[in-house]
Amino acid sequence: MAARAKSRYAPPPPPGRDGPSGFLRRAWERIKAHKVVQWTLAYLAVAYTLLHGAEMLANSLSWPHAWLRVFALLLILGVPVVITRAWYYGTYARQKVSATEVMIIAILLAAGGALVWRDTTTQHAAARSGAGGEGAAAAAPTAASIAVLPFADLSPEGNQGYFSDGVAEEILNVLAHVSGLQVASRTSSFQFRNTTLGVPDIARKLGVRNILEGSVRKAGDTVRITAQLVDAASDKHLWSQTFDRPLTTANLFGIQDEIASDIVAELARTIGPAAAGVGRPAQPQAGTASVDVYDLYLKGHALFLARSRANLSESARLLRLAVEKDPKFARAWESLAAVLVVSKAWGLSEEGDYQQAAAQAADRALELAPDLSLPYAVRGAVESNRIALGTGGSWEESLAALGEAIRRDPQNATAHLWRGGDNQTLGYFERAAADFRRCLELDPAYETCRRNLALMELFEGRSQEALRLYEVGLAQDYVNDDVYFAPAIAARGDRLGALGALLQQFRTQPQLLQALFRAVADPAFSAGDRHEALALVAGVKDDPEAARGALWLLKDYDRMQQFFTDNPASTWARTDPDWLKSAARRRMIVYWRLPGYWRAHGFPPQCKAVGTADFSCP
Repeated sequence: MAARAKSRYAPPPPPGRDGPSGFLRRAWERIKAHKVVQWTLAYLAVAYTLLHGAEMLANSLSWPHAWLRVFALLLILGVPVVITRAWYYGTYARQKVSATEVMIIAILLAAGGALVWRDTTTQHAAARSGAGGEGAAAAAPTAASIAVLPFADLSPEGNQGYFSDGVAEEILNVLAHVSGLQVASRTSSFQFRNTTLGVPDIARKLGVRNILEGSVRKAGDTVRITAQLVDAASDKHLWSQTFDRPLTTANLFGIQDEIASDIVAELARTIGPAAAGVGRPAQPQAGTASVDVYDLYLKGHALFLARSRANLSESARLLRLAVEKDPKFARAWESLAAVLVVSKAWGLSEEGDYQQAAAQAADRALELAPDLSLPYAVRGAVESNRIALGTGGSWEESLAALGEAIRRDPQNATAHLWRGGDNQTLGYFERAAADFRRCLELDPAYETCRRNLALMELFEGRSQEALRLYEVGLAQDYVNDDVYFAPAIAARGDRLGALGALLQQFRTQPQLLQALFRAVADPAFSAGDRHEALALVAGVKDDPEAARGALWLLKDYDRMQQFFTDNPASTWARTDPDWLKSAARRRMIVYWRLPGYWRAHGFPPQCKAVGTADFSCP
């Protein structure tokens, strides 16, 4: 028998005992034998040539920049594919591709493709959002309009950002309550922190004519605050001032009052007769004479705005210190109430009864300052939270308190958000939409309002508008309830988009992610597949939002009952006929005590009374 021809590639010798250096040497020999380096360098050279050529064509033909970004990302995704193919083909001249190779390349392309989808989706959403903003700006913003940017922290240690933010926010709050003056919200203005955009571009995006910017330098017992007002139309300074004062709360609020008064006076001078409709700023009140207490308040307030579980815990600790040191500081009590009322939803368990603690803090704030708005909003949230937790609560009292909060401060966007949530849960969609839209008018960057409106549109079956709103939030990196949008994205043929939505909540559970993706995008997904997928849901049991979303997609409505306290908006999901007919949905309606409110105040259009004690919501 003829001898077998010797392969051109001889397998490496068995591992020796020559330590790490020998291992690295053998690994390098294998890489060279497979010609991985040659293949990779050749690909990079070709990719660079293609990208350079595409850039020249894009410039000459005025192609959208997003196309170039997508092309560049695809070329980058090609690198792991080329390395994989080089490993298998660098020496062998095989023409077949094994199942293992296909699986590796498919995983690389799927993960990368989802990232490409997310990048291009957010770019398109941002472009649409920006186009809307530019359209508003095309109508020429009124001269009596202003945005207050976050003040720069010029303290020697550079660790007083919360303090400089607090100064800017206090000035913004004073200006926001001047009648006849249009003021961009804090959320909208503060998103331009550390931006490279110029004042005219920022003003155009915010739809205002004037920009206030400044800096704060706090060193020892002194503070220097500099502020300047810029006319964005001409990019010229209208007014500037520097204040050097001993560091006391009286001085701080005196400076803020002076800045606000000077700005209104300057705007009145420049806009002429239109100034007749602009009021005068009210003098801000410090609320405490202690700089240390005020500093604790600003730190706690900043952590509350930068919401996370750890931040909320630390915020509550700092605000409790503030009210212990000065029990008459109403705004510290108000902020503490706001922190406590949302803490349970963030998974905190340091307080025995968060709702009771929040209500007590809100009541104390109102005892000290009866004109405040936020404590009433907290009272309303406490009532609806108690209903959710099954510990009492009243829809009537919740809506009344939120209405009072809005009456006291019509610009309280959070009160509009929470009242919209009440009306959405109760099934009064027109009222809910009005509150969510008003919230966005007051604060266009309040993504929670946008996502709530998107969910309502989605569950009502208006998927096109729902996905438009969803993508705008996605462009701002907002993640919340993304899983509910995956079926609608898949239904329009965007499989990568559906995968991207699921990735937001299930990236740490790849097996469950794959199963859910098949559930929304694969018509061959079977009952057996569903059973196997449900066994994987235990992997996200510590994340109630993710677990509820997974059970929703897999139609296990009975197991969803443990999450009835979460996302009651899904009660009205008309996109799922099986859910509408399920006994679990009826139990959810009863759990949230909706029929009792309807009988007293009127049924929503999609429901009706049946006899004297029953209801129907087909």
